[in-house]
Amino acid sequence: MNKKWVFFVFIAIPGLLALLALGIWQTKRLAWKEALLENIIHNLTSEPSYLPKNLKKSEHNYKMVKVKGALEPRSIFILTPVKGSGAGFRVVSPFKLKDGGKILVDRGVIKEKDKSLLKTSGQQSLVAGYLSWPNETDYFTPEPNFTRNIWFSRDLEKMSNFLQTQPILVVLTENRLDPSIRIEDPTNDIPNNHLQYAITWFMMAILWFGMSVYFVYKKD
Repeated sequence: MNKKWVFFVFIAIPGLLALLALGIWQTKRLAWKEALLENIIHNLTSEPSYLPKNLKKSEHNYKMVKVKGALEPRSIFILTPVKGSGAGFRVVSPFKLKDGGKILVDRGVIKEKDKSLLKTSGQQSLVAGYLSWPNETDYFTPEPNFTRNIWFSRDLEKMSNFLQTQPILVVLTENRLDPSIRIEDPTNDIPNNHLQYAITWFMMAILWFGMSVYFVYKKD
């Protein structure tokens, strides 16, 4: 067996199989992500129910709920891009329930220039939103700037400890609290690029196979 066929058998074919496997894996991920988004959309379009007891992320993530209570004055401002406006903040506030318990509400996004105009009414309100358990902190995320009250990610445990609430977050889907805050579509935060990834891997497989065949059959 000459060196060209050694290359074809031990390098070209395994490389082709690896690229095809990656493409197939991405198609499976695509099906999983589409099912996930469909389930989230179904939950978000369901009629809100009152806050369940014994919450579990596996069962209640993105579940629509309604809660009655009042906002408390303190808020967390999480740095985030605002489409068409540059930098802005996601506003997370403590919400005191009728029974005296406290949870967190994600009120939406506010432009940086409107931060000082934010209104936090202590009046009783019935608000609706979906349950979420965000943990967007990783190794590269800076610690919050407590002096300026600027955070760089949502971390449910840290936020609830800081604002002294239960680790429960309701992300509002309608704004009854402040007209300067914009509500965002939660599915926009869930990337779904698996089709592009699959196409890329399959194209690389075709290119790899063509180059391998050319190497084997080209004249010395």
